[in-house]
Order: sequence, then C-alpha cells, then structure tokens
Amino acid sequence: MNLSEMGIAAITFDLDDTLWPCAPVISHAESVYMQWLAEHCPAALAEHEEESLRAIRHAMLDRRPELASDVSEWRRQATRELLQRYGGDEALAEAGFQAFYQARQGVTFYDEVLSSLQDLSFHYRLGSITNGNADLAEIGVDHLFDSALYATLELPAKPARGIFLRACEELGVSPQAVLHVGDNAYTDVEGARQAGCRTAWINRGGLVYPDDIDPADINITNLTELLALAPAIVRPA
Repeated sequence: MNLSEMGIAAITFDLDDTLWPCAPVISHAESVYMQWLAEHCPAALAEHEEESLRAIRHAMLDRRPELASDVSEWRRQATRELLQRYGGDEALAEAGFQAFYQARQGVTFYDEVLSSLQDLSFHYRLGSITNGNADLAEIGVDHLFDSALYATLELPAKPARGIFLRACEELGVSPQAVLHVGDNAYTDVEGARQAGCRTAWINRGGLVYPDDIDPADINITNLTELLALAPAIVRPA
C-alpha cells in the first residue's frame, strides 16, 4: 500500500536512530561534558568515571521519575546536584548542561536522510517528535519541518498520546492522515497507533519486531524506501 492509498497528508519522524545514529553523538557529548566537569568540578571526577556518573543520574529518576520526560531538565538537575555534592558552584549548572547540549547537536545524518526529507517536503507537511533534546534549529534543518516537538515536563514523552496529538494539531491534519516514522516499536509505533496515527517502523539494524504488540502499517529500512511509496516527486521550478 502506498502513501496516497493510505490517505497520508503529513509525516512525523522520530529523530535519534531514525534520522541519524544516536550512540556516537551522545558518546561525544558525554566526553565534552566530562571535560567540563574536569575544569569546574574536579572533585567529582576524583571519585567518579562516566559510568558511575550515569548511574547517579539514573538514581535521580527513582526520586524524580517525572524528569524522564524532560532529558534537558534531568541533566540540568543532575549537574546541579553534582556541583552541590562536590563543592562546585551550583550557578554553573546551566553552563554544564550547555556544554553537553551544544555537543549533542553534532549529529551525522544517515546517507539518504536529507535528500529524502527534501523530496518528501514537496508532497507532505513534515514534523518531528522526539523524547530526546536534539534541536533541529541548532542542527540547521528546521527549515525542512513544519512542526518540531520535544518531550518536556508539560508534554510527556512518547508513547504518551498527547505529544502525537499536539503534532497533528500543529500540522493541521487529523491523526488518521499522519504517518509516524520511528525506530522504537513501543514508543514510536505503538504510541502513534494509540493516538490514531498510521505507523512506519524503520529498522536499520536487522532487528526482530516484538511479538507482544501489533505490527506497523509499513516496514522500511531507510527513508529511500519510504520515498518509493510516495507520489512521484515534482520539484518546484
């Protein structure tokens, strides 16, 4: 079934591991953050390495589970707590977050992504929905999207229905006319389905789809395959 037969008018995309690989950019950003800590809170690094600092951040979620829906605020609060615990200046928590955040925007797109988004934008309104904190404006591709949503304390993370429905509102189409594309079967496929959207599972790594939820409407391994399901591209003169 092609996108016209499905009645698709808009397409929303997950970001991490859908448009670019997540692990390399997070690894780099964590390294930048560790360098910042070495300068501004060396006492923390005298006791901890990256793995144990990650454990401290995750322990914070046991006390404040709502932060799982806002990864930016989660890291800010974790940095503030770390500075407080190890004698740093709590006023620097935002600077510590920004060190990570700016490095986190240095993504490398999968090869076909930018050209495919450009072509799809001629036919569809495009949006993004992420539980992370990649910033399309900072990355330099916000001009390709009509909507960009990030999970926050006020807008809970996927698979919550609200963030999908907000995207539909911003794109000006009904959920039934939106195709959501993502790599996570639970947060992307099942979350979008529960919101009434159509779904595409992008499986770049040869993964096995879980057997405890219904399959996606479409299965693809890259955006070139999605583009093949769209009407022939007619580029503006």
